[in-house]
Amino acid sequence: MKQSEYPEWEMQPRLLNKEEVTDPGIVLDEVFDYAHLPEWRSLLWEWLKITVSGTYNTESAEYDRSSILYMYEKLQKLIEAAHLMYVQQEASKELEKEKERHIF
Repeated sequence: MKQSEYPEWEMQPRLLNKEEVTDPGIVLDEVFDYAHLPEWRSLLWEWLKITVSGTYNTESAEYDRSSILYMYEKLQKLIEAAHLMYVQQEASKELEKEKERHIF
């Protein structure tokens, strides 16, 4: 789907607070304070195995389930922050193109 096919409100962050919207890098700090890159890989692999094998309810300890939910929330915020960064980057590119057009 093209971005223009979504309502405007759907393109806005829902989970980020004002500070995180202003500085999406804060979310990166939170994500990597929670777990380092190798730990994220391991967590995502375990999450995938549990999901694909269907053993979530039978083999997952309560801690694992709450950890997965916490991870999910962090990933949602990370995606929203990445989207904000993307939108800002695209706006900067457009501004640069506009400046180049006016130079000549």
